[in-house]
Amino acid sequence: MSRRAAVVCVLGLIVACVAVGAPVAQAPEPTIEDHLRVLAAGAKAPGGAEGRELAVQALAAMGEDVVVRLLGALNNENPQVRSGVAQALGRMRAKDAVDLLIQLLKDVSVDVRAKAAEALGLIREPRAVAALLAMLGSDQEMDRRGAIVGLGRARAQEAVAELITALSDPSWEVRWRAALAVGQIGQKTATGGLQNAIGDEDPVVAACAAWARAKIAGAPTFIPLSRALENQEARVVWASAWALGVIGSREAVQALAKALTEGSDTARQAAKLVLTWMGTPEARAALKKAAALAPAPEESAEPPAAPAPASPAAP
Repeated sequence: MSRRAAVVCVLGLIVACVAVGAPVAQAPEPTIEDHLRVLAAGAKAPGGAEGRELAVQALAAMGEDVVVRLLGALNNENPQVRSGVAQALGRMRAKDAVDLLIQLLKDVSVDVRAKAAEALGLIREPRAVAALLAMLGSDQEMDRRGAIVGLGRARAQEAVAELITALSDPSWEVRWRAALAVGQIGQKTATGGLQNAIGDEDPVVAACAAWARAKIAGAPTFIPLSRALENQEARVVWASAWALGVIGSREAVQALAKALTEGSDTARQAAKLVLTWMGTPEARAALKKAAALAPAPEESAEPPAAPAPASPAAP
């Protein structure tokens, strides 16, 4: 029996049970192994990028009882598993993972290194700051990006001078992350260093710098980033959505929620993925509200075509 025929058969049995009032057995709760298999599938995971992010969140929600097993998974041969588990441990603020995550900053996979850096930032272990600063000096752009996000999340005051320097990085992807990190750290003496970035030729960098300077002043503005979500250039929309996700505040969620219901197709896709990645109660509420407002799909004899996979810049 083909897979399609098997699915049709199962659905038929469920409909028959409902029709006669028979109980329908509930599917068992996914296990750690189930979620790790989703991570291992990478881009081919059920639900694509959104499915992967949901697997990370599910692992993080399992709590301290699974930390030891997740620490073991950091040695998995599949880099997709290592990066996803690093994310989950970061979300759990797992102090026991710090040493292994610092080791992963030298992993062969650049994505694993970046995710480990971001996780260390969430855990906010002071002894990880030196390793993140060393990573910031890498000639690999993804290393610099990951280190900057980690330092911003860690609120590493000692990193401000290096982050100000990173505002002049050749890569706009590095520059907007540096602007956000400076704002997250909130050192008042950094305001002057943001001035040139506010006039950056790249709209994402300029919008992030404007947010950062206002954040340090105590009144963060989201208007420039919200406008960037309306840009005609897809990479500007995606990067702006990720920037709002990294900020993660209630106002950032509100800007993404508006894009989710009122934005262009690209803005809707970006907002949906970023809100899924965030996974906060406010983000989940925004996704639920948008789903309730969405029009019901038209009936069709043919199954809908799968959407083209998005390629957003990682946060």
